[in-house]
Amino acid sequence: MEQLTNIVVAQGDLEIITRLLEKLAQDTSASHALLLDKSGQVITAQQQSNERDVVALGALLAGAFSSSRQVAEILGERDFRGILQQGVHESIYTSLIGEHWLLVVAFDKQTHVGLVKVLARRVSDELERVLERALAGSAEAKEQVVNVQFRSSVENTIDYLFRD
Repeated sequence: MEQLTNIVVAQGDLEIITRLLEKLAQDTSASHALLLDKSGQVITAQQQSNERDVVALGALLAGAFSSSRQVAEILGERDFRGILQQGVHESIYTSLIGEHWLLVVAFDKQTHVGLVKVLARRVSDELERVLERALAGSAEAKEQVVNVQFRSSVENTIDYLFRD
């Protein structure tokens, strides 16, 4: 089973991500543009209204995406990097960013699917750079915390062993 990762996104990076999603939502007339990790946790969301539960939506879409990747494996495909779910009034395009994140765009029938795919691909490339930088920063921060905790633990143990 794949281990989930924790990521800490700095305020500056979050602002970049938010601007990218806002522009994508505007350019595609999307009702929602979501950035999720593969477990379905919402990193950030742009939406026209707060009527929908984006946490539940994120979890369900991540599950559907994971299922599609298993279907790809059964079919002998390496993987599916994007899935399209078409409804009568609204459709959802979900694409993989790197190997850790999902970009979700919910749009109405007035928006052409090809436009959504092209713009999502462009945004995905930019998001991947920002998220990889954030992931590297999270790993460094985690390492520093572990080193501080380890050092403190060792110092306390030494003090305990050699106390008067």
